[in-house]
Amino acid sequence: MFWNTGVTRTNTHKLLLFCGIMLSALLLPSLEISPSLPRVRLDDALIFGAFAVNLLLGITHRLRSHSFDYGSNYEGERRSLRAVNQVFLLFLASIVISNLYAVVFLGGSFGIRDFMEGVTLLKYYLIITLAFSLDVQGAEWDVLRYTFLVGLGVILLLSWSQFLNIANVNEWLTPFFAQSHLDNLVNANPPRVLGTFDNPNVMGITSVLMMSLFVTWFYFRKNDRIQSVILFLTIALTLKLTFMTISRTALLATATVLVFLSIWSTLKFNWKKGILLKILVLLLLTLTLFFTSPRDFVSRMNEATDLEQSTSAQGHLMRAGDALGFIAQSPILGWGTAKDTMTTLVDNEYVLVTRRYGVIGLAMYLWLFIRPVKAALRRIRSFNFYGFEPGIREDKTLLAIAFVASTLAIFVYNITAGAFYNLQLMTLVALFMGIIYRTEGERD
Repeated sequence: MFWNTGVTRTNTHKLLLFCGIMLSALLLPSLEISPSLPRVRLDDALIFGAFAVNLLLGITHRLRSHSFDYGSNYEGERRSLRAVNQVFLLFLASIVISNLYAVVFLGGSFGIRDFMEGVTLLKYYLIITLAFSLDVQGAEWDVLRYTFLVGLGVILLLSWSQFLNIANVNEWLTPFFAQSHLDNLVNANPPRVLGTFDNPNVMGITSVLMMSLFVTWFYFRKNDRIQSVILFLTIALTLKLTFMTISRTALLATATVLVFLSIWSTLKFNWKKGILLKILVLLLLTLTLFFTSPRDFVSRMNEATDLEQSTSAQGHLMRAGDALGFIAQSPILGWGTAKDTMTTLVDNEYVLVTRRYGVIGLAMYLWLFIRPVKAALRRIRSFNFYGFEPGIREDKTLLAIAFVASTLAIFVYNITAGAFYNLQLMTLVALFMGIIYRTEGERD
């Protein structure tokens, strides 16, 4: 495995690269090197830079491959690599076939921008393989947890500063993060919190993914009173953050996650009073935060239910309708990537992928998300929730539960937006996927 050599030959180096990528995706916007060049992300530079150095060292034979244990962990890593290779090769094949079909039979075109689709796919592949090559034990788990909490703390601090406009932050700091979205989002009526992302909808779904982790720990872990209070507060903070983005899609994803995890925990623990009490507490928390939100929040929620008056809903339907017309003409293989001739603004990732790569490509796209869910469920089934001791094995199993819930949230989000084509969001999802693939084959 290429991450076991070169500058990432040790687990510590992999951990540092992982944390750097995670913090970059959580906190940093894309950077402008030159007005004539596309904006770049630090996490792109980190992952491609490390891969390039390893590749160069491998070619020149300056470093020998790192020797590591060929035991059960290595066998699990090899199975994970095989599964990821299959997923990405199938998706890549569907992309190549669709583009060839479009160019030969539909008179389509293929340019540099279309080639970048493969680069995007390579980035996610490298991040996932890096993540599952990392051997996460007690010390590594603590580093990952604290790094994530630091990122969350910065996001919350900036988000509340935007919400309250502390020290006029929306004028001097937000443009660095929000870029062109400043005027019509942060300064809009109602104002919408962006956090460290360039779109409030992306911030909203990211906060939902974070909330999924805390709700899972709140429901499924045996916490003492202090731990339960801390988890309750973090759920409240992330839930409030979602409401501050006024993202209707994120709100729907929130409801999906809460209902799913509540039902799962109820059935898993056979309707125990403790679980029912926790569900009731979270329900009251959600309703309290919802009904105490500003009037503008409620008005924006109501606006989405009136399709005749909702310009947002009408825009979504119009863009999806145009793409559906092209899908009807070439449903199996689609029209290729076609970024120079067809709009990329469809507001529904399922429709966009189907227009580009047909129903075959859509199936491969869905398998990209569903395959790690299969890995998570396999991990969960092997865990005894009644006869366990707290530790790293429990933490990894709870992470698998949170991943299943998070995938449901992503599926909801993709109905009116898209995770795969947002480099900042999908980087976080890919890191999550890689850890889940790693846990599938472990025997700890």
